[in-house]
Amino acid sequence: MRSFLFHRYLLTFLLLSGFSARGFSQTAGYFPAEGPFSRAIFDSTFEKALYKGTFDISKHHLSGLFFMKRTSSTSIRILFSNELGINFFDVELKDDQFIVHSCFPSLNKNSLLKLLENDFHLLLIPEKNIKRMKRVKSKDPEQMVYRITSSRGSFRYSYDKASGHILRIQTLRAFLGKTDLRVYGDGGLQPRKIHITNPTIRLHIRMTFLSN
Repeated sequence: MRSFLFHRYLLTFLLLSGFSARGFSQTAGYFPAEGPFSRAIFDSTFEKALYKGTFDISKHHLSGLFFMKRTSSTSIRILFSNELGINFFDVELKDDQFIVHSCFPSLNKNSLLKLLENDFHLLLIPEKNIKRMKRVKSKDPEQMVYRITSSRGSFRYSYDKASGHILRIQTLRAFLGKTDLRVYGDGGLQPRKIHITNPTIRLHIRMTFLSN
């Protein structure tokens, strides 16, 4: 019954939002010093993905489904709801904007929303306006690590040496605290698992892939 209610809610949400899978495009991958290293965790073929997941902040625990969908060449929408159809947040990355369509009252705090904007930007949007990058020593011989400075800040990118896929992104200097984003998978179109942590405010987001 819960599953039926959620999927009915999700279908209504998609129809009302006017989601469209047309017009997908993405900036070509960035190539650092050597190897076919990507600049984005989700590549240009990404259209939509459904993940089950948990959202923990301080002592509060939420669980449900994360639905992410590209709605245009410059826009991606992220919905986090439980199986009863209760909407925890519905946000959108559009060009350089972060649009909050709805948000559960206890989560509707400027500092948290700003952090979510930065975290989802790291996960879903390729880094642009790179000013400086430097390869640094990696403790893992199977990985290559680059320190990247862009108009958005300083980051540490860890890549799988064989595939060039991003494995981890860490913020090096951040007013709201350092984010540590890790992805796990088999080299498919999207990660099988995603972990995002921010120890400053004890935020932990965990996602496990379900379907496209």
